[in-house]
Amino acid sequence: MTRQPTELAPLRMLVAVHEHGSLSAAADVLGVSQQGVSARMRALEAQWGLHLFERSTRGTSLTPEGVVIAEWAHDLLTRSASFESAVDALKKDAQSHVRVAASLTVAEHLMPLWLTKFAATGDQARLELSAANSAGVIAGVRDGRYSIGFIETPDVPEDLDSMIVASDELVVVVGNTHPWASREAVTVEELAATPLISRERGSGTRTTLERRVRLAVEGLTIVEPAAELPTALAIRSTVMAGGGVAVLSGLAVADDLAAGRLTRVETENLTFPRPIVAVWDPRAPRHDAVKRLLDIARDGAEPTP
Repeated sequence: MTRQPTELAPLRMLVAVHEHGSLSAAADVLGVSQQGVSARMRALEAQWGLHLFERSTRGTSLTPEGVVIAEWAHDLLTRSASFESAVDALKKDAQSHVRVAASLTVAEHLMPLWLTKFAATGDQARLELSAANSAGVIAGVRDGRYSIGFIETPDVPEDLDSMIVASDELVVVVGNTHPWASREAVTVEELAATPLISRERGSGTRTTLERRVRLAVEGLTIVEPAAELPTALAIRSTVMAGGGVAVLSGLAVADDLAAGRLTRVETENLTFPRPIVAVWDPRAPRHDAVKRLLDIARDGAEPTP
C-alpha cells in the first residue's frame, strides 16, 4: 500500500522537538499544547513505521533515527521557505516596482536563496521575478523592463554595468548506461563531434560551451545538437533515460550526480567555468532594493558543487 505523503506541519513539530529538547519545550515555542505535539508525533511514527522517540520517566527524547529524520526535515523546511519566497516574487503585482530577471539556471538554483535572504532584511520593496535565457535577460534590462538581471553568459554587453556575483561550472553528463559512463575522460574533439541534448541558442550554457571549445582548439566548432530543449530539467530527464550526452550547469545536476542518476564525464585538458553576472542599465536610477539584492547575491552565493 502506498504511504500518504507527509505534511509539513508535523515536520515543524519534529524539528522543534529536536532543537528545543523536549515535547513541552516544542509546544511552548509553537504555541500549541503538549498533548497536541505528542499526538502528532505518535501519528508520524505510525505513518512511517519508525521508532522516533525514547519515552521514559525522565521525559521524551529522539532516537538516532529520529535525529536523522529531524535533520532531513530541517533541510526540507528550509527549501520550502525558499520555494515560498520564490513563488511570491513571481506574482505579477501592479504595485511591484523592482523587476528582476534571471537566466533559468540562476532562477532555479540561486534566486530562491537570495530572495529568502532579501525577505529577511525587512525591506518592504516588492520584487517581481521573471525567468528567461541570458539573451532575453540582457534585452529586457536594455529596454527598461527589468531593474537588474542575472546572467551566465561570457558575452557581457559593454553598454550595461555589470558585476560578478557568483560562479558556476558546466559539466558533461550521460546516463549510467551510456558508453561514456565507463570512461575516465573524452577528448575535446570527441565532445565537439557528438550531437548533444542542448539548450537553445542564446542560452548562457550553450554560449559558454561553444566559446570554450573554440578557445581550446582553434577553429573547432561543435556539431548541431541532437535536440534542443527549453529547460535543464527536460535535458536531464532525457539524458537519464538514455537519450544521449548533455553539458549542463553543475548547479543543475548536483543532486542527480550525488544520487547516482547521472554520470559526470571529464573532458581532457578542458574545464567549463563561467561567472554568474549581474547587469543593469547605468542610465537608470538604482533602487535601494537592487543594491541590497546585489549585496546578498555577491556575499551569499554557495560554492559550485
